[in-house]
Amino acid sequence: MSETNEIMAALNHFVQEYASHSEVITSTAEQNINATQAHLLMLLRTQSLTNTQLATSVGLSRPAITKAIKNLITHNYVIATIDDTDKRSTFYSLTPAGDQLAVRHEAAHQSMLNHLNTIMTNFTPKQQKTITKFLEQLNQIGDN
Repeated sequence: MSETNEIMAALNHFVQEYASHSEVITSTAEQNINATQAHLLMLLRTQSLTNTQLATSVGLSRPAITKAIKNLITHNYVIATIDDTDKRSTFYSLTPAGDQLAVRHEAAHQSMLNHLNTIMTNFTPKQQKTITKFLEQLNQIGDN
């Protein structure tokens, strides 16, 4: 097997494993959320935010945030509150159920970071820079 094919096989395996065991809270009948929604819950743990603030924080469009938030509201993870001083602004905050799910997401996220840090100690700083450069170039493939 060529070097490129070995890398592709390893990347494919990583993507499959990450998708099934990652810090992302897997969507279940009970939770009904996706990775984006889990990240929104984590952001809302610290403060109430508007649609625009959430969009800026996660780098998504406002319509994408609206869709994600609607699902979180439907499943009683988030509530919407219209600003008393500016009726055009709506702030989103967590319900107790949303807070519990956000805590679980944060714990899973931290666990993934701990695993990554452990793995990275096996590589020299120079090798880590090479890995980062490789991944950045891979990400550019999707931008073309």
